[in-house]
Amino acid sequence: MKSKSIFVLFALAMMLAFSVSANETPRSGGPRLVMASVEHSFGAVKPGTPLTYTFEVRNEGEANLEIKNVSPSCGCTTTNFDREIGAGKSGSISLAVEKTDGYKGEVTKTATVTTNDPNHPTFTLTLRATFNE
Repeated sequence: MKSKSIFVLFALAMMLAFSVSANETPRSGGPRLVMASVEHSFGAVKPGTPLTYTFEVRNEGEANLEIKNVSPSCGCTTTNFDREIGAGKSGSISLAVEKTDGYKGEVTKTATVTTNDPNHPTFTLTLRATFNE
């Protein structure tokens, strides 16, 4: 129960981090990264099921958004991403875990993203799944 509470607090904190509050003034002229979510849960899946998810990234700023790097936490996770997203445009970051044969129980995979958005220079994307026989 304690871990679920921590997870809920973390999820709320991440949502707040990616929303612009009434008191925050975005920097004029720069890129502004906006994402609906930085986490995806596949729910219950069978071992051996490949996991692939694409996160949508919007640039609501006035300059090009550069995704400088996407660094998975382990070698089992691969990534594909748009390196530059024009002002007012959308792009994507895909994470994939192809081989899940030996996975059991709850599994979490992450990737650290580095951008040129001064308000979000780095953040973490998370994939979750529960492997059941």
